[in-house]
Amino acid sequence: MKGLPLILITALLFVTSSCNHKEVKKELKIDDSVKQLIFFTDNKQYEQEIAYYDAIIELKSNYPELIKNMKVITASESSHISNYNVENCPAMLLVYQDKVIVEIKGTVPKEKIINPLADAMDEK
Repeated sequence: MKGLPLILITALLFVTSSCNHKEVKKELKIDDSVKQLIFFTDNKQYEQEIAYYDAIIELKSNYPELIKNMKVITASESSHISNYNVENCPAMLLVYQDKVIVEIKGTVPKEKIINPLADAMDEK
């Protein structure tokens, strides 16, 4: 009887230690057959991203598929940020066939976001 609590405690420790609490990372899937827009954002500095949000809204009317398939990467997903050599948010990349076609970084006016993206989307 005296050994029963010890056995219960040992069994409880064994069961709880076998639980796996690893965080599953999402893999960023980029479709190389189409032009893919990637937006790097930092929720803590959303004031600097207003021009990007406005540009996204405006681009949606002319290029709905581009925005529909857009990937959003937050600052906390640092592995994806380093894959594209993005040092700071906000940033936006247009990639196609593993190449960066358009790269926009930092605080810029809406037109400097829309114009290069629209030009690249209109190219065949």
